[in-house]
Amino acid sequence: MGGDMGERPTRPCKWCGKPVEQPRSRWRRRSFCSKSHRRRNRVMDAVFEFLDFW
Repeated sequence: MGGDMGERPTRPCKWCGKPVEQPRSRWRRRSFCSKSHRRRNRVMDAVFEFLDFW
């Protein structure tokens, strides 16, 4: 009964806003709920960067 019951802090996914469980380590933060969202965000960043370039 004692101790924390796996209550991890959550942050909203930067892509869809779903709560993302954060790992216990303090220096690693997860911003996306899935690999595909992370990958898609990277693609969008590249596109925006490309458009800014022109």
